[in-house]
Amino acid sequence: MTKRSDFMGLAVLTVVFSYFLTVGATFNGILEPSFHPLSLGLMTLLVGCWLLLHWRNKWQWHRTSLDTVFLLWGLAFLLSLIANTDVWRRIIIGLWYVGLYIGIWYVLHDLLANRALSRVVIIDALLIGGFVITVLGFVQLQMWFRQVIDSGVFITPPRPVSVFGNPNFLSDFLIVITPLTLSRWFMARAKVPKIFLGIYILLQLGLLVLTNSRGAWIGMAVGLLVWVFLFISRNGRLTPASVQQWWKKQTSAVRTSFIIGAVVAVIGAVGLGAYLVRSLSTSGRSVDSRTEIYSAALQLFAQKPITGHGLFTFGRGVVQLPGINPDKPHSHAHDLPLHIAAELGLFGLAALVLTVFIGYRTVQRNWQASTARERLVLAGAVGAVVAVGVHQLSDVPVMMPALALTGLVVIVLALAPAKPEAADPTWRRFGHPVEMIGIWVVLIISGFWSSGVYQQYVDVLKATDDSRYRQAAADLKPVIDADPSLSLYYLQQGFLYGMAASQGDGDAAREGISAYEQFIQRDPGYAVAWANLAVLHWQLGDRDVAVDALQQAVKLDGAEWNFPALLGRYAMAMGNTEAADAAFAEALRLYPDASLYTELEPFATAHPEAVDVTEMSVVARVLQLIEAGQVDAAKTVWLASPLPASAPKYVIDALLALADSDVDDAAAALQKAEQLTSVSLEDAWVHVGKARLAQALGSTDLADDELTAAEAELTVKPLATDDITLINIAYAQFLQLAIERQYLPQVDYRTDPVLLYLLDRSF
Repeated sequence: MTKRSDFMGLAVLTVVFSYFLTVGATFNGILEPSFHPLSLGLMTLLVGCWLLLHWRNKWQWHRTSLDTVFLLWGLAFLLSLIANTDVWRRIIIGLWYVGLYIGIWYVLHDLLANRALSRVVIIDALLIGGFVITVLGFVQLQMWFRQVIDSGVFITPPRPVSVFGNPNFLSDFLIVITPLTLSRWFMARAKVPKIFLGIYILLQLGLLVLTNSRGAWIGMAVGLLVWVFLFISRNGRLTPASVQQWWKKQTSAVRTSFIIGAVVAVIGAVGLGAYLVRSLSTSGRSVDSRTEIYSAALQLFAQKPITGHGLFTFGRGVVQLPGINPDKPHSHAHDLPLHIAAELGLFGLAALVLTVFIGYRTVQRNWQASTARERLVLAGAVGAVVAVGVHQLSDVPVMMPALALTGLVVIVLALAPAKPEAADPTWRRFGHPVEMIGIWVVLIISGFWSSGVYQQYVDVLKATDDSRYRQAAADLKPVIDADPSLSLYYLQQGFLYGMAASQGDGDAAREGISAYEQFIQRDPGYAVAWANLAVLHWQLGDRDVAVDALQQAVKLDGAEWNFPALLGRYAMAMGNTEAADAAFAEALRLYPDASLYTELEPFATAHPEAVDVTEMSVVARVLQLIEAGQVDAAKTVWLASPLPASAPKYVIDALLALADSDVDDAAAALQKAEQLTSVSLEDAWVHVGKARLAQALGSTDLADDELTAAEAELTVKPLATDDITLINIAYAQFLQLAIERQYLPQVDYRTDPVLLYLLDRSF
């Protein structure tokens, strides 16, 4: 291949990878419909050019190592669809992306087999696109760096996400490109490229550490071990005798350095292992969340072991299971084999095992047929495949198309045969061309149709404001008529009617109930839908129906304390004191801090045994003790459980100083708090702290101004986010946008009692 064709291939691939990895195939590019015409148009152009080149240059169609495996995967997909026709629309969403990945597999394979591209060109294009992603990860740390400089206090850096929105996603990308970059470093001969690639590797590893992604760390470690083994053995001379001979030839200084390096590596591995074990008990990242979701996957597999519940349906299934109370919606099982078992059953698992087996055998054949230099490229690809494969055992970040594309590229690099074999003549002449054209025609046409309906839907959501909820709900009808099996549209319509109902529109409440019932008929497992349905029934006076619906919400998500709290208020209104007390007690058991709310404080005071003080947050306990005048006890609790540097932490420090009449220390603490604010909630904390300081100094007017400012920071727009995790129902389980607010105002969903408690007592 000429240098010119190398350059053209590199230029085109760099543009393609840069666009799809940074925008087009990320959740931003998928969720925002304005990107769809560009993405689908670019896809159409690329496929058209590829088919034209294939025809004009009279390229041959070749066999690929996974042709037979695709048939087994296809059977698994078909059986799961037939067995789960009630969720066919969700399955079709998943099948569209699977078809896309299969199409890309054949395009890349064809370009390699016909010498239109080389593996090195593909790697270089991927690394160029990845450089921007890596740099953006560090750019995101600039605010943290400024806060550290301004405050003079070290705070834990945020986990960078770059363009992917999640640190685990970024880490999955990094563990793919690092082995490839290592191989390219050893292949480079000129000094400047070698220096640049060396710096690039250090940036990748540094960013990977900052992501704090434990599964990716393990995947990287295993992938690099595989890379080192392949790198050493690429010349075919790695034998015990050759290693012994090499060792004898080394000087004592080299041997000592090697031994020291090995000891350091072992110590580092032990340290990393200790950190990983300790992190399993860290709040929010404990092993319990994983084991529960693994248990859910096994339960789903046990329900339908042969066919599974259907591709892309794990999120729907997990929320319906009794005893599973996820803190947020999960779209995958955090383990690829378990995920496949739950969605595709035994046929899917058989396809996975066969894929791994054939992949291993193909890599062996490619290794034997490659030169030493070609093996260096293969080592990078195989190391990347192993790294990302190991990561999928503790997470499934390849659910994001950009990461699936990245993984697919290195799989092609590893499995495309070094010596391509032409397909059967008859199949090569008729079958394969029809198959390829058919796949891409279906993908592109269906993609444009789906995008058109989705654009209508998003236009309605973006035009919604607090004066036209009812009209917006009605405007969704053409969208629902065009795609009546996509349940998310009913969920959004029900919410919009519910918002109109919250303004006193009884007819809207009835329409909202109808929409929610349509959603629940298709997706009965989401507690948020049952809770919103309950409050609409309550508004219309259907009290018994409302209580039944709310009890269903409690059953589906027994970890959400707002549900029993609302159930208690309903019971009180119905004169059932015993049921109300039981519901309030359950709410406080789930969330002891809720005892600080005005509505629950009387019950907590009358029933102190219902509140486990030891389970309250440190901040809540300290504030209660300060307000009770028990300053020494408050200091003891505060010092026993020190919190990392943050705005609320320094506000508490200021309040403790004020309790000792030390206004200077309080002012210094508030100054640090102000330098660490980044969101409205933290600003509200600082304003309340300043109000307390102003009160201590006798400045009533200034205190009132600060309290007013704090209330303003806590005032949110009607459609602003309440439960930030539930937006993943739309984002991750339907790949669609949705209104950020999840609960209707009638649910009275609450999240932060501590600050409100402090604010109420500051007037």
